[in-house]
Amino acid sequence: MKRFLALVLAIVFCLVAVSAIAEGVDKSKVIKILQLSRSMDRNTDYVAGLLEEVTGYKCQYDVYSDDQQLALEMGSKTDYDLVQVNATMFQTLLGQNALKDLTVALEAYPSVREAIYAPCIEYASKDGGVYAIVSADDAVYNNNNMLYRSDLFEKYGYQEPKNVDELYELLVAIKKDTGLIPFTASSPWIQVIASGFGLSYNLVIDKETDTIKSYLEQPGLKEYLAWMQKAYAEELIDVDLPMNTSSIVNEKMSQGVAMMAIGGHGSTHAWLNSLRDSGVENPGFKTIIELEDATGTRHIATSNKAQNIFVIPATASDEDAIYTMGMIASRLDYDNYWIYNVGYEGTHYYKTEDGIPHPIQPAFSECFTNAHEFQIGRNQYAHPISWMCRVQKTDDQWYTFYESNVKAAAFPFEGNPLSFASFDAYAKYSSALDTMCKDYFMQVIAGTESLDTYDEFVEEWKASGGIELVEGANEWYKANPELAAAGCSSVSPYAELFGYTFQ
Repeated sequence: MKRFLALVLAIVFCLVAVSAIAEGVDKSKVIKILQLSRSMDRNTDYVAGLLEEVTGYKCQYDVYSDDQQLALEMGSKTDYDLVQVNATMFQTLLGQNALKDLTVALEAYPSVREAIYAPCIEYASKDGGVYAIVSADDAVYNNNNMLYRSDLFEKYGYQEPKNVDELYELLVAIKKDTGLIPFTASSPWIQVIASGFGLSYNLVIDKETDTIKSYLEQPGLKEYLAWMQKAYAEELIDVDLPMNTSSIVNEKMSQGVAMMAIGGHGSTHAWLNSLRDSGVENPGFKTIIELEDATGTRHIATSNKAQNIFVIPATASDEDAIYTMGMIASRLDYDNYWIYNVGYEGTHYYKTEDGIPHPIQPAFSECFTNAHEFQIGRNQYAHPISWMCRVQKTDDQWYTFYESNVKAAAFPFEGNPLSFASFDAYAKYSSALDTMCKDYFMQVIAGTESLDTYDEFVEEWKASGGIELVEGANEWYKANPELAAAGCSSVSPYAELFGYTFQ
């Protein structure tokens, strides 16, 4: 593993030649950036000042609360230079011709194309133009984990289940032995369990026909709902499932009233601190990854999907767009990207014998906790290594991340063929149809809707835009084989590090 890491770092540091250092920055000019509201103030954050010092560009960060407010802003003659949007809003604004073609600006700063993962550029392209700077998730195992109290598993002699039958038996035993809530969540879709029924994404490739179809057409979905309904009725799943929020789930895990929950590495530090404060000795959490289906396959549904999308309004001049792109290029410069994400060696981090950066606390967290909020695009070469420092902000967080990714990396991930898809029907129907499905799933699981109505629901789904969505997905899939393949090629970036290779 050490040799592999040393090789990776040598290649990264020697071959990357991203030359986007800002030159001729106008100190009197302020770039106005509109982003989704967060609990922190970007203007007063340490990283904002660091970026201005390192790149020379002055930025003002304003916020919006929801898509409705954003739509009103974009519908007027906005004076914002750069705006952060989600995938649905991006498609909507693109269809309204409300976005600036960035081709000229990208020609002025070619280093931006070099730094960003190529499918992100293709995703943002239409009719020969490029209309956004997009980030892609690394294919890490994150936030959909089924986390369990490892100290209690050890106490009662429980073993991690491999399939849904073993999971059912485990939940029964937990309820009988401990009196705790066996499993809590806030969503009716639990991918770890759905994997046991051959399920992954809401739109998948049918291998027999090489076409896109909805998961509603997979026999495993109805079986999944029946299993979840039974488990809920027997109180093996939290009876508060329909009312739960992520905050409520966090409370139940922090208070020690539930054995298992869906969460990620960002959750466990607070859970463990609360348990320790309440007197629990040596509490711990480990991960159950996606369960095996009837063929022994684990459908680990994570992908390098497009996200963190930044656009320039169509009202911007070419001159202003080029200036804004210069700021983006300066943040994507390898050295600058490293500095504002992990800081300075010896002050904010040190390198282990493997060459991996490790945070120096409390300096790192005091300065760089919110650094990800300032990423506009990701340097595809600097990000995976710098991220390994950021995920080590606490030992609890790092252990959860490492333990879950060691397990998951042993299996090929099932990438989403539509990770980089963009078509009109997606923007028009996807969000509403997803909500429609989740609402129905919750009703069936909670017993307020009979599973006998499943076929009727599918017809209602089709009539509400499902047909158009699937047709649009298939048109895009056939027209964009390279982007579809990029979405499907979702292998953990840590697989080889942990000693796994796949054909």
